[in-house]
Amino acid sequence: MKELAVRVAVAVVGIPLLLFIILKGGLYFYLLSIVVTILGQWEMYQLLRQKGSQPMQVAGLFSGQILLALIYIGSNALLILLLLIFVLFIFGAEMFRNNGSPLINTSATILGIVYPTLFWGSLLFLRENVGSLWAKDYSFGGKFILLMFVAIWICDTFAYFLGKQFGKHRLFERVSPKKSWEGAVAGLIGALLTYLLVYFQQIIPITLNVAIVGGLIVGTAGQFGDLVESWFKRDAGVKDSSNLLPGHGGILDRFDSVLFSSVAFLALYFILQIK
Repeated sequence: MKELAVRVAVAVVGIPLLLFIILKGGLYFYLLSIVVTILGQWEMYQLLRQKGSQPMQVAGLFSGQILLALIYIGSNALLILLLLIFVLFIFGAEMFRNNGSPLINTSATILGIVYPTLFWGSLLFLRENVGSLWAKDYSFGGKFILLMFVAIWICDTFAYFLGKQFGKHRLFERVSPKKSWEGAVAGLIGALLTYLLVYFQQIIPITLNVAIVGGLIVGTAGQFGDLVESWFKRDAGVKDSSNLLPGHGGILDRFDSVLFSSVAFLALYFILQIK
């Protein structure tokens, strides 16, 4: 009962705050991005330590935040250059550590920069730029990101309850024994219905093509992200990525689907830019 009360309290405070920041965008969303990526990267490094690696946590966190700042200000070319420079620096610094396997340590450090920080960077980029592509309106970016979050929540809800009720065929038992094909399909349908409802009601000015593709992205990439996070935690022998969010696990537990969906939406963004 106490755990449920804590879980509800965190949700009651956290969800409205998150929605406000998403819609506000700008510096507010960037500051949220700093908090989420630092905590998420720390969680990832703790998971990696469970497997015996010794990532350079300070160097990884510093590198991740510099790259995140470049995404926020829109310096994409400099972003690529500095990413390569940071990788070279990590290689060099590891030579002087003499602490376990350099191959494993450097790989772990770089993985923590990419996931979750650069994955979340995709979301930050979309929040700042997607409005200019599809609606010529900065506020559209907040509505678009909010729609993605809502679709993910509905996808998770459909997958959980319908999978629990009708799930008979295991989706990927080695990775997540409780997930079923029936639940995954239900989640995909839930995500598609969310986007189609928004399109037909014109709650947000999106096209039918964007609604269909958006539902497919959330229903596939989002659930894939959930599987990957379950895979990592299972390998590390832990139930949650951390207990930073009482009753909800850690940052990676809450945002795994968001991280993977953001990368897929970023790919869609650049495909439409090319066209």
